[in-house]
Amino acid sequence: MVRFIVYALTGLIMALSRRARLGIIGVFVVVSLALVMVGNEPAIQYSVDEVMDSPSEFDDDDLHLRGTVAIGSFDSVNRTFLITGNSHNLTIDAAGVAIPPAFEEGRVVAIKGILSNHAGEWTLSADEIITGCPSKYEAE
Repeated sequence: MVRFIVYALTGLIMALSRRARLGIIGVFVVVSLALVMVGNEPAIQYSVDEVMDSPSEFDDDDLHLRGTVAIGSFDSVNRTFLITGNSHNLTIDAAGVAIPPAFEEGRVVAIKGILSNHAGEWTLSADEIITGCPSKYEAE
């Protein structure tokens, strides 16, 4: 029965003119791309200072944040560190995420996670830590 349906559909499609087949394929491609674009809403990447100027606006929100890892702040036991902006710092809890091999203090990183307030201190619980390629930042 399935074989009959496949043959019938194949015959129907082959009976269409070349222009009609190309039109159907074009519509399929456009609809597929539209669905992909709707499903991939770009995340706004905030700086540490933008978030920490009014952190309560971002409480319990998914954030995409960029900042510099503070020198001497990485605690490998608790897997926490600070990222800095121009005037603010933010504690990052990386306990549930892999630390990338290129991660190091003093380097700019992008972090995706959830911001929350714990005992008066704002913390971003990281879901993902992204570092750039080291050669990208080296002087030539």
